[in-house]
Amino acid sequence: MSGDAPAGTAVVEHVPGAAALDGAGWADLAGPEDFFQTPRWLAVQERNSGTTMDFLVRRRAGRPVAGLVTAWADDTVPWLLARPDAMLERAVREEDPEALERLRDTAGQDPASLLPSLVCGGRHLGRTRPLTGAGARPEDVAALVAEAEELARERGAATVCFPHVDERDTALVDLLDRRGYRSHPSAHYAWLPVPPGGWDQFLAEMTPHRRRRVRLERRALDEAGIDVRIERITPELAPRLGELDCNLLRKYGNPATPEYSAGLIRWIGEVMGDDAMVSVARKDGVPIGFGMVLRNRAQGTEEWFGHRAGFDYEAQGKLPLYYDVLYYRVLEAAAEQGVRVLHAGIGSVEAKLARGCLAAREHSFLLRLERTPR
Repeated sequence: MSGDAPAGTAVVEHVPGAAALDGAGWADLAGPEDFFQTPRWLAVQERNSGTTMDFLVRRRAGRPVAGLVTAWADDTVPWLLARPDAMLERAVREEDPEALERLRDTAGQDPASLLPSLVCGGRHLGRTRPLTGAGARPEDVAALVAEAEELARERGAATVCFPHVDERDTALVDLLDRRGYRSHPSAHYAWLPVPPGGWDQFLAEMTPHRRRRVRLERRALDEAGIDVRIERITPELAPRLGELDCNLLRKYGNPATPEYSAGLIRWIGEVMGDDAMVSVARKDGVPIGFGMVLRNRAQGTEEWFGHRAGFDYEAQGKLPLYYDVLYYRVLEAAAEQGVRVLHAGIGSVEAKLARGCLAAREHSFLLRLERTPR
């Protein structure tokens, strides 16, 4: 980067932190689907990532045209769903042929050898990519990727990783292929176009079998006295949500404490305000399950993003809380507020497809770097 570049020159600028992103024009690069790369959310991630994050902006004639966020991943960071070694291990356990090839040709039979890694395009779970604005050219994205690779080499990284590249992002896929990245499937990303007729239309478009199933699920919750409502995050609610969040994280092998989860949820509420909502299920007045929903308003449209969840598994028992809390109640509220798309994220893709979602395959792209002695 050069602050003295001649007018018209294209340069890559290193923005000093998330607090400076608004001043750097970053918000103008994020579209409706890019909530997890907005300045406010990146401020949340910067605080809770437990590692170094960098923000690169490509400027042309002084105007921002593209951006790329990176995060340093070593074996101490807990976000396993976007860490290259953990993603490869999971894909190998599923006996994916491409993952088995990456185990041989990129990881040398040891997924841990992929660390440390510079994770690019965001460590969120879906659609990790550079941002591009009006006037962006293919060479602008290529310059950002090249800068990230150089940053990784300077810091002694073993790899550079784009963890969840959407298969439909063909320009990025082609660029990474040309630069020598190798890939394996990492997830499916699901989203639901909200029907204009709301819940009634959604239910009517289900198969008769699925429609009966949903009605039986809701009746079971009603008979058990479960009350589900969408509300704001408050300091009073955060400690209980932290307990539930911790329960889910531990269930899937992620390190967590109720105190840390509660602090993070409280911080999200403070930063996001009305744009952070929770769908909360209560039994006898006590929260036993929740799903968090984040609102993005960009370019004249509004889209909602499911983010995290948690449950009291003992109190829940066999009650069908999951989809009512995370999906049905949120869909009802989204339709009422004219939301265009509900992003359901990764995981449980078959169940989401059965409930009207669309989905795209995502791949983890890996570039092995030559380690230079220090």
